[in-house]
Amino acid sequence: MSEWHEVINTAELPTNARKVVVIQGISILILNVDGNYYAIHNQCSHQDLPLGEGSLEGTTIICPFHGAKFCIKTGEVLSPPAFLDIRTYPVRIHNNMLQINID
Repeated sequence: MSEWHEVINTAELPTNARKVVVIQGISILILNVDGNYYAIHNQCSHQDLPLGEGSLEGTTIICPFHGAKFCIKTGEVLSPPAFLDIRTYPVRIHNNMLQINID
């Protein structure tokens, strides 16, 4: 059975903001891009460095260390030096609380 974890009130994550949360020891980057919420593993697959400070171009996040690019919708790697996709997590809103499923 899937378990949803409440992480933040949607009012605390305005449009085009981001926040890093830890759920069961997993660092997750939450992004609000134009009112759409995304949750991705907060670790570049190139050298396991955090993505949280990376620049965002639409729905593409760029690793701040070596420039690898990932789609925040699917986790797909879009450019080297990374070659492995990153994990994405389902997100939903329930009673104004953003919830993430890590199963």
